[in-house]
Amino acid sequence: MKARLSLVLLMAAAGPSLAQPKPAPAAPKTTPKTTQVVEDSNAFEKDLDALFVATGLTADQASSRAAAVSPTVQRKFAEVEAQIAAAEATELQQVPQVGGKLQYTRNSVVPAFSIPFGGMTISIPSSLPNNYVAEANININLSDYIWRYPKLVKAAKLGLEVAKTSKASAMVDAGQEARLAYYEWMRARLNVLVAQRTLVQIQGTAGQIQSQFDVQRVSKADLLRIQSQEAEAEQTLDQLKNLSALREEQLRLLIGAGGSEELTVGEDVRKDMTAPQIAGLDDGVKKATAQRLDVRLLAQGIAAKERQAEAEKSSYLPRLSAFGVADYARPNQRIFPVTDEFKGTWSVGATLSWTLNDALVANTTQHRLEAETNELRADKENLLRGTRIEILSSQQAVQLALHALQTSAKGLAAAEEGYRVRKELLNAERATAVELVDAQTDLTRARITALNARVDLRVAVAQLQHALGDDAAAQKK
Repeated sequence: MKARLSLVLLMAAAGPSLAQPKPAPAAPKTTPKTTQVVEDSNAFEKDLDALFVATGLTADQASSRAAAVSPTVQRKFAEVEAQIAAAEATELQQVPQVGGKLQYTRNSVVPAFSIPFGGMTISIPSSLPNNYVAEANININLSDYIWRYPKLVKAAKLGLEVAKTSKASAMVDAGQEARLAYYEWMRARLNVLVAQRTLVQIQGTAGQIQSQFDVQRVSKADLLRIQSQEAEAEQTLDQLKNLSALREEQLRLLIGAGGSEELTVGEDVRKDMTAPQIAGLDDGVKKATAQRLDVRLLAQGIAAKERQAEAEKSSYLPRLSAFGVADYARPNQRIFPVTDEFKGTWSVGATLSWTLNDALVANTTQHRLEAETNELRADKENLLRGTRIEILSSQQAVQLALHALQTSAKGLAAAEEGYRVRKELLNAERATAVELVDAQTDLTRARITALNARVDLRVAVAQLQHALGDDAAAQKK
């Protein structure tokens, strides 16, 4: 660009521009319009001021709203409720089995008869037609209280913790998705703003070139070039508006915003942000292992499976149960002779039982639980490996974004100065419209690059915080 500028200045010192086919007719000389260039820059800043609204939506607000309305999170809420019911059902297994019954039986009447026996006669009275029974019983699995129930209850509680952690992890993931969608929506809005300002500048230049063409100060090719640039800018603006509408609709779905709610950008990307300190990779992985909910989720799942496997070992052993039965019957069959009146009796005892089928089923169940545990261990190892790469990638993205922020600021300053010089030279009839269009293109590109660098930094920081589990730690607080 310096070489091109030097050439233009030399040509200006030597005489009229060689790019002009005809000598300029007598007309009033135009003075350099530095003020207009400054006004263009100020107008762009005003456009940015109008875009960023103090009461608008921020990335943190989008994250919170998404966590509250995400269908995945709602499903996890339902899973927590189901796991609570399952844990309560497991604890209820410890309650002794208590039952009772009331029974009435109508019997056919057997006539009375006598049986001679050893010189004597035994008379058997006729049977009673009506039989009434009231019975209460209780059964307690004593051995299960010692071995099986404690492990089942602990496994159920761990299952509940898994469901709660899964819900919290889903909320963090939904918030992260909305945060990234918010920045992409912001990026699209900024690109539309730059495209609109570029179109205004090109249209102003096109009007100026048209006036100069009318007095034969510029060539037809220069006029066609600026007209082509104007048409291209209009098409680019339409494409960016469509992309912005798409990004906004994606964000609306994530945060549950209705069609009547107006979304405005509340996070001013022009404000500098403090990037987190880049720690060592091993320290980052250690921190992520302690904070990330998906890592904790797998660890809890492994512990729950291990408790379930331990509980199944009780099926290999004999089961000791205690029981008690109380009867109040008419007639009571345990009382002799049988009389047609209510009598009460009771019985208590203990049972030691063992079933081969239970042991065989427990063996296969234990193998299944061990396999599922190994699956979770493998998933955890894969997650930790992926986390290490994710942290390294995020750290590099932050460093690149910080570097891009510095270089894009320099590029923007150079593009603004180049545009100012080209506009002044064109006004002084020492530059061509092609050069001004190129300068406008460079300025547009520099503005987009500078704004994208600021958005990229925020995206990189959000991704690093998510990789380290800082967003999960913040949600817990």
